[in-house]
Amino acid sequence: MLRSNLSPQRVLIFGSSIFEEGIAHLLTREANAEVSCSGYINELEFLVEVAHNCPDVVVLNDNTPLNKAYIFKLLFSIPSLAGLRIIVTRLGNNLVDVYLKPEQVVIRSAFERQQFDVTKQDELVAVVQGQLLLRLKQISSL
Repeated sequence: MLRSNLSPQRVLIFGSSIFEEGIAHLLTREANAEVSCSGYINELEFLVEVAHNCPDVVVLNDNTPLNKAYIFKLLFSIPSLAGLRIIVTRLGNNLVDVYLKPEQVVIRSAFERQQFDVTKQDELVAVVQGQLLLRLKQISSL
C-alpha cells in the first residue's frame, strides 16, 4: 500500500454515531483522504469490509465490541494490508491509539501500539496521515 504524496489515503471509519460522522467530515475536509464509513456488525463482517476496501487507515471507536488483539493480529498478517494503520479513538478522553505492524516481528508481538494525546483537529489529521511527530508516548508492543 505504498502511496505517493499526491495519492489520497484511503480511510475506513467504523461506526455510525455523530462522533464518527464528525471525524469523517474533518478528514474529508482537512486531509488528502478518501473517506468511507461502515457500520460495525460483527468481527467477520469487519474483516470482510477491511479486506474488500484495502484501506490505508482504519478508524474505530474504543467501544466497538471486537476482540482487538485477535482481529489486529489477523489484519496485520494479510500481506496486502502491510502498511495498514488502525486508529482507535475514545469518547471519554483525547487519547488515540495507533496500531502498526512492527518492522521487526517479535515472536509474541503481532503489532505495535503508540498513543497520542490529540486535542486539536490538525493533530488528529496528522495522526491519520502518519505524521507521528506528535507522539505522546510509545507503549510496549502487545
